[in-house]
Amino acid sequence: MKKTLLFGALSLTATAALALPFQPTSDPSLASTYWYFLKTDGYYMVANPDDQDLNFPATVANSDGYNLWCFVGDEESGYRVYNKGKAQFLSLGNFLPDNPATDQNWYVRVEPHNDLDFYLRFDGFGEPQYLYMRTFVDDQHGDTRYMDVAPYQMGAFSVESAIAGVKPPEDSSWTRQDANGVKYAFVQGCQSPVEGESIASLLDNNAATKYYGSVDNYWFVMSASAEVAVKQYSIVTANDSRQHFERALRSWKLQGSTDYVTWVDIDVRTDWPMPIVDQQEVVFTVNDNRKFRFFKFIATQGVSENVQLSEVWINEQKHNWGYATTDVMPSCGDVGQLTRVCDDCQVQRWEFMPPTGVHNIVDGICSECHLREHETILLRNGQYVPYFMTACRDFRSGSGAWPEPPAGWPSVGNYDASRWSQVLMPIASPGHSMGPFSYLYYNSNWYGEYNCYYFVRQFNLPHYDSDATFTFRCVHDDNMVVYVNGQEVINAQGWTPNADTRKWIDAYESFTIPASAFRAGPNVLAVYIQQNWGGAYFDCELMMKGSGSVALVGDVNGDDEVSIADVTMLVDLLLRQQSNERSDVNGDGETSIADLTSLVGIVAN
Repeated sequence: MKKTLLFGALSLTATAALALPFQPTSDPSLASTYWYFLKTDGYYMVANPDDQDLNFPATVANSDGYNLWCFVGDEESGYRVYNKGKAQFLSLGNFLPDNPATDQNWYVRVEPHNDLDFYLRFDGFGEPQYLYMRTFVDDQHGDTRYMDVAPYQMGAFSVESAIAGVKPPEDSSWTRQDANGVKYAFVQGCQSPVEGESIASLLDNNAATKYYGSVDNYWFVMSASAEVAVKQYSIVTANDSRQHFERALRSWKLQGSTDYVTWVDIDVRTDWPMPIVDQQEVVFTVNDNRKFRFFKFIATQGVSENVQLSEVWINEQKHNWGYATTDVMPSCGDVGQLTRVCDDCQVQRWEFMPPTGVHNIVDGICSECHLREHETILLRNGQYVPYFMTACRDFRSGSGAWPEPPAGWPSVGNYDASRWSQVLMPIASPGHSMGPFSYLYYNSNWYGEYNCYYFVRQFNLPHYDSDATFTFRCVHDDNMVVYVNGQEVINAQGWTPNADTRKWIDAYESFTIPASAFRAGPNVLAVYIQQNWGGAYFDCELMMKGSGSVALVGDVNGDDEVSIADVTMLVDLLLRQQSNERSDVNGDGETSIADLTSLVGIVAN
């Protein structure tokens, strides 16, 4: 049904400066410009391709550019409104005249209405005129229905951005919701070379599906139900990442936009060691205060020419963790592992069960786990229990010159963890299985040659025993320097000497660290690795053997380790109103609920 554009004369009123809701163009050829949908009171302004009139449909579809407009000019001189389908400027007379010369004096001014809408004003007939729109549409009673509150009132416009005529999705397209209730929807992305693996899979709320494609053309755009600041974002690894480590992502960027036209970088990562595990959510902290409505994710580099991912999410996510399956049962000295799957999105996470602590000591060594008497594992290696370490990668600045360590290295708490990756250990070169470490298990990729990594891991030592023996066991390739609380304690050149052994447990090299390097409470272990040539591999663990004369504070069950097992035993003692020589955790002379509070704090740290 045809609608007609009318003009009403209103006096000019003082207005505040307006932050333009659109991006103007000065390109006279309009070969490269910004396009928008013009909208007022629920209706879109669309040029009629068959005559000189304008239509105002309630919905708009891509019709060869007749719904797309741009603004040409500047704020001082004014703007002309150009229609892409007509390839003409909007004019005062018949709006889209056959003679383009008649529109040369028709310039629009922009005046604010509120934060989102604006008025279009032109100077004609000796005084300012406002452009308003009225529809001659009869309702069911035969009465004329107007687009604005009343005829002859100026109509407020708004703009919706477009890319090649594609309108952002409606609310019904939302496929993911963050923990704060903001909804997200897939807008558009690259074409998939594999049937059944659409780029839309990156936001289908299903970590069991993936998108696999060339890193040279790997991108997608999502929209949010409201403008939102990005405090963090998540990348979920593919459902067969362990099988296809060569498809791991290395470098990417996340961008934001408020108008779907101008994009700015939110976060850029280069050579990031993504874990090669299936359906794992990897969280990246950015804490950006700028608010955006649209987000674009672009892969820029992979281990090979093709990469794959399952999901990309904005901000903190809420999961509905279902039943856990037991992967590894705990033993006297080793933790067990559970896998939980989110019932909503199929993301997986690991949970660990503490060691039982019930050792069978024979001649000073446990026959089950091979721990020595009074020995405690402070940091476990990744072969038994994969754990996250904080790492930062940097390149060698020149031949023979290695980069300076990160700021604050390697003191406790003096580094910005948001800019470091959480690496699932062990870490190794992609494809290193062709080399001497072929039998060694690894979870994260080490990229490139002639570079280095900095690893940091904090841990808590409930009690300091000056007579204890601390042993650092590791596989390293190549040069390694180890620090404890900022003090250099190990400097090893070259790779682990016995790395070619066919038993992985025998590949670990052991170093003794002086007890004086440690202290009661928080401690930090920092490792600097230089990779010179060939493959790379790193994994480590830290063990403490107590003197036997000093009991650990909180070691209620006497296994020379403070863990959840001690909490369980102390709860049992309190319920039975009993105590033992180690249950007075806070040292006040009695066993009470206050000791349980102290013990929980020790275990948590």
